[in-house]
Amino acid sequence: MKKQWMYQAGELVELSAGGKKSQQNTAVLGKIGMILSIDESASYQRGSYPYVIQWFGEVYNCPDGKLPMKEYEIKRHRATR
Repeated sequence: MKKQWMYQAGELVELSAGGKKSQQNTAVLGKIGMILSIDESASYQRGSYPYVIQWFGEVYNCPDGKLPMKEYEIKRHRATR
């Protein structure tokens, strides 16, 4: 049975509350990213990071700005009013 993904490629995201708690995500804290791709095979592997996200702006320790993330670490970006 194929997994239903919460997000799709091309969506704008930011860190969720769970993602902000993780010490490994401090480089993208307060940044906006776009989902580039989803690794379909990662859904069957425990501990995998299926979402490949391109973060905008300078990202410390990651020259190309692409970071893999888990679903609970991200949320959809909502425009400010």
